[in-house]
Amino acid sequence: MKKRGLGMALVALLIVVLVGCQAVGGVNLNEMLTKQLDVRSSAGSGSVEVQLNWDEEAIAAEDEETQRMIKLFSRIKLQLDQVRSDEKGNMNASGSLSLNERTVPFALQVDPTTVVLTVEGAKRPLVLDAEELQAGSLTGEDLFPGISGMTSQVAEQAVRDALKQVVSFVVGHLPNPPKIEAAAVQVPINGTQTDLMKVHAELNGKELGELIPAFLDSVLTDGQGVKGLIEKLAAWASDLPQDLKDALGLEPEDTEWSPEDLTEAAQSVMDGVKELRDDYEEASSDEDWKQTFNEALTFKGDFYADKSLHIRKSDVEIALDASLFDEEDIPLKGVVIRTSQETWNINEDQGLGEVEVPANAMDVEELAAMKPRKLLNQLSVDSAVYGLLKNDLQIDDQYFILSSEWGVPFASDDDGNVYLPIKETMRELGNPITFDATRKQIRFYDEPTIQEFVLTLGSDKALVNGETVQLQSPVARLGGVSYMSADDLLGLLHATYELTDGYDGEQLLEVKRDL
Repeated sequence: MKKRGLGMALVALLIVVLVGCQAVGGVNLNEMLTKQLDVRSSAGSGSVEVQLNWDEEAIAAEDEETQRMIKLFSRIKLQLDQVRSDEKGNMNASGSLSLNERTVPFALQVDPTTVVLTVEGAKRPLVLDAEELQAGSLTGEDLFPGISGMTSQVAEQAVRDALKQVVSFVVGHLPNPPKIEAAAVQVPINGTQTDLMKVHAELNGKELGELIPAFLDSVLTDGQGVKGLIEKLAAWASDLPQDLKDALGLEPEDTEWSPEDLTEAAQSVMDGVKELRDDYEEASSDEDWKQTFNEALTFKGDFYADKSLHIRKSDVEIALDASLFDEEDIPLKGVVIRTSQETWNINEDQGLGEVEVPANAMDVEELAAMKPRKLLNQLSVDSAVYGLLKNDLQIDDQYFILSSEWGVPFASDDDGNVYLPIKETMRELGNPITFDATRKQIRFYDEPTIQEFVLTLGSDKALVNGETVQLQSPVARLGGVSYMSADDLLGLLHATYELTDGYDGEQLLEVKRDL
């Protein structure tokens, strides 16, 4: 199922909140809103950015690793330099994902069955099943699985038609926010100066909360409008193709409503709205409501529409200040979310076709099975994605815990020397081992340190890359498990360990290896 319709619906809902219902400066906001649901194909660009403003004094008390990760995720930005989509469900996009100052470029190709993601610096692209990714993306698919088997254009058009009716009714009853204005402007769209009508709107959380009773009161005065909406939706359901009715589980009695049925349904809706209005009076006096709907939450939006009332450009900012995080004891001074987009070539042929999957592409199963070290080997060492995974996220660093009592336990002697179960330790580090029963030898290869080990039971000498290494203690066999001194084994593997006490009185051995 295509994502374009869903995206336009989300834009529509955002404008419902920010813009309201009354015409401003000659712009029919209701029509501008519903017009977005008619967009089938387009080219465009855009971005989404989340900025976390931390309390520096509070963060300074954290350990160095925590501070490093906080800084890395203090700014996240998805930049789409160009996106083209068509009515058949095809899409091409190129852009980048940024974490603070690290930017990873990528390209995306999508058709109704296949997604190919190419990340700059990756030696192989990733191929995904589009149908699995988009399962449930269309409203109703989770509740009515049969929709997913429908022709996408038929099902999507049905959803669009219903959304138009509902959204038009809702936005028609929403009051405008306190600050809203419109003006004719000329701004560049894809580099071309374009005559547009700019609608600017602002409101805060308190004002947003006040729109709720105003909306409910408006609906309560329009019983005829509610009945008209239900009549339109009933006609919509009746006109659905039979296979879509079957997919939705609609029986004839569900779509063949008498005038009495329509009147009764309208009255039920009005009763429900009246109940919500009564509940508002109690809810709005509650402290939780005041903490949610207050001036700490602010919205700003600029929307630019052309003569056809298609939105060609938008810039939105949502800000949350520190007071919203006080009770959660989160050291944030604020969060800012910014979105921006431009659109051109609306409902024109975008020249897209089916995705061609490169012969060397890997699928999700192969990627999921890769050890971090192998994954890094698939990346160019001078690429941004390698730097992000290797240096920033440190995905190849290793950490695990062994217990003195559960699992395959470690052992210790009266002198406090610690001994590790060799096979279990190698399993945690991702190193398969082989055992030669005749020679009583254990062999394994450690890729990160480029070392081949040969250990012999009962011997205090090991072969490492063919050279003899003296061990502090011989390799021992206890209860069918082979053990080796932790200092010997982890020292050779460039790892460290620390003993701590567990909750149940057992000892825990924490192993770390920084690669």
